[in-house]
Amino acid sequence: MQILHFDIKPHNILLDKYFDPKISEFGLAKLYSRDDRVMTRTAARGTMGYMAPELFYKNIGRVSHKADIYSFGMLLMDIYMAGRRRTLNPFVDSLSQIYFPSWIYDQFNEGKDLEI
Repeated sequence: MQILHFDIKPHNILLDKYFDPKISEFGLAKLYSRDDRVMTRTAARGTMGYMAPELFYKNIGRVSHKADIYSFGMLLMDIYMAGRRRTLNPFVDSLSQIYFPSWIYDQFNEGKDLEI
């Protein structure tokens, strides 16, 4: 069996006393067989901005372990590459302030440089 976490984001990565990362919060996780290449989905799961597109767009593809890989990539891009973004207000007017790829697109459109 393998675990699909569905909610990999900075808030769900904890550090132990040796600063080794540990994944937490398995509330949305699902178990499925390693023999299955894809899994059936009933509804979108996860946090907007870290959620793989195939979880909410049915015509893109089927859900697999790659959904967590996408989430991890977004986590790395958010933390390490553009970590200078200010802490977000959850009551923002525009979802583009929360969804990371839209935030980067807005920065480039406004002519702001991102220090990487």
